[in-house]
Amino acid sequence: MDENDAGGMLSPDRIFSALRRRLIIVIALPLLALIAATVYVRSLPNRYDAFAVVQIDPRKKSISNMDLVISELKADGATIESEAEIINSRAITLKVIDLLGLRNDPEFQPQPTLPEQLFAMAAGAPAAEPAPEPAPTSGSVNSDPIKGYIGPDRLGETRPGRDLVAIAFTERLSVLRVRSTLLIEIRFSSADPVKAAKIANTVAEVYLAEQLTTKQEVSAHASKLLEQKLEGMKAQLSERERRVAAYKARNNIFESEGQILGEKHLARLMEQTVNARNATAQARAKYELAERLANGSGNAAGIADVLQSHTVTVLKDQLAKATGREAELATRYGDKHPEMLKVRAEVNEARSQLATEIGRLVANVKNELTVAEERERELVQALDALKSEDTASKEASVELNDLVRDAETSRALYEALLSRYKQTVETQGLQLPDARIVEQADAPLAPAAPKRKQIVLIATAGGGVFGILIALMFEFLTFGIGRPEDVERVFELAHLASLPASAATDAEGTDQMRAARLMIAEPSSSFAEAIRALRREVDVRRTDDSPRTILVTSSLPNDGGSIVASNLAHHYAMTGARVLLIDGDIRRANLTRKLAVGRRLGLGEILTRSATIDDAMLYEASTGLHFLPASGPAPSKVSPAELLASLDMAKLAATLRNEFDVLVVDAPPLLPVLDGRILADQADQIVFVMAWRRTPKQLARKALATLGFNQRKLVGIVVNHVDDAIIADAIGLPRTTVSMRPGLGGVHLERAA
Repeated sequence: MDENDAGGMLSPDRIFSALRRRLIIVIALPLLALIAATVYVRSLPNRYDAFAVVQIDPRKKSISNMDLVISELKADGATIESEAEIINSRAITLKVIDLLGLRNDPEFQPQPTLPEQLFAMAAGAPAAEPAPEPAPTSGSVNSDPIKGYIGPDRLGETRPGRDLVAIAFTERLSVLRVRSTLLIEIRFSSADPVKAAKIANTVAEVYLAEQLTTKQEVSAHASKLLEQKLEGMKAQLSERERRVAAYKARNNIFESEGQILGEKHLARLMEQTVNARNATAQARAKYELAERLANGSGNAAGIADVLQSHTVTVLKDQLAKATGREAELATRYGDKHPEMLKVRAEVNEARSQLATEIGRLVANVKNELTVAEERERELVQALDALKSEDTASKEASVELNDLVRDAETSRALYEALLSRYKQTVETQGLQLPDARIVEQADAPLAPAAPKRKQIVLIATAGGGVFGILIALMFEFLTFGIGRPEDVERVFELAHLASLPASAATDAEGTDQMRAARLMIAEPSSSFAEAIRALRREVDVRRTDDSPRTILVTSSLPNDGGSIVASNLAHHYAMTGARVLLIDGDIRRANLTRKLAVGRRLGLGEILTRSATIDDAMLYEASTGLHFLPASGPAPSKVSPAELLASLDMAKLAATLRNEFDVLVVDAPPLLPVLDGRILADQADQIVFVMAWRRTPKQLARKALATLGFNQRKLVGIVVNHVDDAIIADAIGLPRTTVSMRPGLGGVHLERAA
């Protein structure tokens, strides 16, 4: 259903108007909801919520290091949620139930359902009291504290059963993580505030005890596994060590300080050989350099640096001083001078001593080189001999290394496992829980449920909303026109008038003629005012002042077109115009039955030429209205559509147009028959009548479409049988009801002169 089919456009004024007209529904439903909610909440028992807060503590505990045996809890969301589920688990629940003896508590016993109570009341017997569940006995074959009760089935076997006490306990227990923190809130609901606090605290304590128990069980299990593993590894290590010792004995392999003696001697000899080679190389280099300097230029300074001799340095200084003194005396004396001879003797002596010392030092260096070469030669010979001996035992060493490696690996694993075992055994009783209670539950002072005020307020608000929805549903969920002003939006035609329902309905129920002549019976009523407004709208839309034919029609029967046509014609006649009201519905003669029920001649007889206009036309002296009935009671042999489409009808229309100022034609509905569409060809203006909230808009559109090119003659739409409150809202007046005052009870129609 689209907007046009749902009663019109939604607007604040429209909503306010609908609610005001249905104020009883809008007020009554919230009041009923308020009363029902009040009665309901007064019957509900109080529920008290007590909560304890537990914090998950992921920090490392310093009392013992058990990370490799059982790890600490992680501080992530999944771990916190998992711990909350553990607290809410069946194992914790059953332990708390047994610890506090709740199986005999009436609050946790299964209660009869509402249908069972109603059935018992209908049978005249009190509702059966629930039998307390027997507490499970320890060691019983027919009970399991974790899985619940079990009982024999048809085959004599046992099957799991439902623990109703545990179910009732779980329904009252709520375990939730506090936002994104490490805190877990344990909330329990009970009719007794002290009991609620006690149970919440017990749940937290049992959870911590279960953590410790779990850790101790895991530690004990790990110790047992380690002990079994150690026994096997110890025997394996002993066997491998025996294999190593036996292999050494067979192959004459000895060790010193954890190393094989032959390998140790070989390594030491190789080190000495390398050092001897280095010493030989240094001595050879020193000798070759000294010999080259001595046999060359005789540079005493260079030899002194190479040989690192203090004596050579002193002799070199003496030679330098003597040579200097000789050069100094040569400038003053001749070659034969005694001083010159003496100085030359000193220079020659210094040179002789220096050469002798250098020769001695070079000989020493050569001796050192000879000794180094001999030492190197001896070490190389010894190394070669030891290598030849080591090659023979190489294969034995390879296999020995494999045996030693296996033994060392086994020893390392055994020692690590032994250390773990000792740590586990020693710290088995030093476990700490991974959580702590940060807030103990206290007995609540006020009940947490039921929320009586909230329930009453919500019920009242819901009743108000429901009442408003019902009022709006009556307003908008209609297939017809919801408000007269919607005509222009839906059909794009002028809204000519809205006729109130009260006056026409009352008149139709008492006197058919009165309904057709309300303009005379109630000239000051709202209905009469609407007819006057209709006439004005029709007159302002005329194209000229010439005589005209106004066709009044509708889409379906009983939409009120005959009443509108009759009262409009009466109003024209009362204002002095020459008016002819024609009942164009030859088939039903609806208007004829209202105004001239005993008439035997009419439009049908004129068109069949069995009567004249003067014979068929009636005249009302009090208003000056002329009326042409539809036809007499005898059925016509010719189809009404053929009569109305005949040339005689066109001539009759032209004749009547010349005699009257206004012709008002009450046409048949457009959809059931063709007659109304034929009469539209002779009309100058067409007034379309719809029944308020009764004529479907789709059918009205279809009826208007059947007019074809005559749609241009449409003046607008009259909405009939409109609620008085709608009209009052439309014109901004207080809501009133049209009152019927006594008027003309009837009229006398006579033949026109």
